[in-house]
Amino acid sequence: MKIIADANMPGLELFSRHGTVVKVDGRSIDPATVKDADILLVRSVTRVDEALLADSAVRFVGSATIGTDHVDLEWLAKTGRHFAHAPGCNARAVAEYVLQALLLVCQRQGRSAATMSVAVIGMGNVGSRVARWLAALGLKVRACDPLLKKQGVETGFALEPVESVLDCDVISVHVPLTQNGPCPTWHLLDKNRLSVMGPEKILINTCRGAVVDNAALLALLKAGQGPASVLDVWEDEPRVPAELLDRVVLGSPHIAGYSAQGKENGTRMVYEAFCRWSGLAAPLPGIEEALPALRLDVTDEAGLLALLQTAYSLPEDFRRLQESLENADPAWAFDQLRKQYPFRQEMHRWDWQGTASEPFRAILNALFAPA
Repeated sequence: MKIIADANMPGLELFSRHGTVVKVDGRSIDPATVKDADILLVRSVTRVDEALLADSAVRFVGSATIGTDHVDLEWLAKTGRHFAHAPGCNARAVAEYVLQALLLVCQRQGRSAATMSVAVIGMGNVGSRVARWLAALGLKVRACDPLLKKQGVETGFALEPVESVLDCDVISVHVPLTQNGPCPTWHLLDKNRLSVMGPEKILINTCRGAVVDNAALLALLKAGQGPASVLDVWEDEPRVPAELLDRVVLGSPHIAGYSAQGKENGTRMVYEAFCRWSGLAAPLPGIEEALPALRLDVTDEAGLLALLQTAYSLPEDFRRLQESLENADPAWAFDQLRKQYPFRQEMHRWDWQGTASEPFRAILNALFAPA
C-alpha cells in the first residue's frame, strides 16, 4: 500500500505499519505525486478535488485539520472515495491562543478583559471552548452560529444573529470557510460589518483568512476606524500583505492550533478513521508524562498572561512573521515558519503549582484540566 502524506504531519509511523509512507511538501502534491497512491494524507494547504485525484488509485483521503474548505467533499463522495478529518483536534490550542491574544491587547490598552463582552461567532468545537473559557474568566459571552440555530443545536449560550453581536467589545471568529449553502461565511465580516465595530473594539480571527474581508479591514485600519486586530489567518495565504501586517496589533502564520498535541491529535483521529474504514483495530493511546512544574501565582490578569507565556509566546510568532516579509520570497518564508514551527505544549500538559485568587480559579481549572 502506498501512502502519500504531507511532510508536516507528525506521527506518520502509525500509517507506516500498513504500507510505504512517502512524505511530500503539502503544496507540491500534484496528480503525478498521487497517481499510484492508495492513501492520501493532507493538511489545509493541499487542494483535494477531481483535478488532483481523477486519475489516481486513491480511495481514502485523510485531512489532519478541523476545516474542510480545501476538499471537494461532494466529488469524493460521488466517486466512492472515503474522507476523514479531525474536527476539534486543536481546539485547546486555539482557545489558549485567543485567551493570550485578548490579554495582550487588553494589557496594551490598559483595560481589564474580565469587564468586557465578547461575541463568539461560530460555536463548534473551537468556538464553544473559547466561549466557556472566556466566560470562566468573567467576560460576558454572546454567541452566534446561524447554522446551529437552524439545526436547533444546544450550545449552552443563546444564539444571536451576526448583526446583533457586533456591539460587543471583542469579536472572536471560529467558523468554517464556505461560499455556498444556507450560511456562507466567505467575507462574513465585510466592510459594512467591520465598520460597525470601530477602533475601540478587538477583532480576533483564528479560523480562515477569507472570513474577514482583508482589503476592507486594511482600508478601515488605514483610516483609523478599524478594530484592534489579531490575525492568525490571512485571505491570500501564504502571502501576507505587508500593509495589513503593519497595522494589526498581533499577527501569526496560521499557527493558532499548532500545539504538539493539536497536530498529534489530528494524525491520530485520521488514523482511527482509517482503521475503522479498513477494518483494523486502532492501538490505544499512550499515557503522556506531565511536564515540569510551573510555579507562578495568578492574582491578576498580568499573572495569568505570564503563566500562559511560559508555554507559548504569541509576540514571538508576530516577530517571526514580520521578519519573514523581508525574505526575497515571503510566501516561501511563511510556509517555512509553519514547517519549522517550535515545539509547543498545551497548558494541560504542565504541572502548575502556584496559587490563585478566587476570580481566576475557574479559568485555571479549565486550562489545566485533562485533555
